[in-house]
Amino acid sequence: MPLYTASRLASHHREQWAAETISRDPAADDHVVAAAKRSIDRLNATRVALIGEIDSWVERVIRSPGGAPLHTETIGSVIDRMAIAWVRWRRFSETAKLDPNQVDPSLALQQFTELTEAFDTLVLDIYEGRRRIPHWRTLKSYRERR
Repeated sequence: MPLYTASRLASHHREQWAAETISRDPAADDHVVAAAKRSIDRLNATRVALIGEIDSWVERVIRSPGGAPLHTETIGSVIDRMAIAWVRWRRFSETAKLDPNQVDPSLALQQFTELTEAFDTLVLDIYEGRRRIPHWRTLKSYRERR
């Protein structure tokens, strides 16, 4: 379940990257920018739900040790950051193929690699009782009426 949801998160981040590119285009029509911003809000709402799916699964399956030090974020939040880092690396890699002088994807790859190593360490620490994860939900709602 978490791998499928992580894949969906990465897909959402690719869509959001594209929408953010449109929203920052100085030549874009105001209506186009507004539509892109609404798309970003819709994608963020889905993203928050996907993170919640992962965190709910983790709460059902993984028992955090009670006395262990608390980690700063949920597993869903960590996986979300990994998905963002993966999308960033892929986008930079694609850009570098078109124009190698424009961007160097190696830093993005390094950041992604470091996140995955930190995630592996966190999972091992939880398994061995050295860390516990918080059980909290996102409080921001992207569906609020204004």
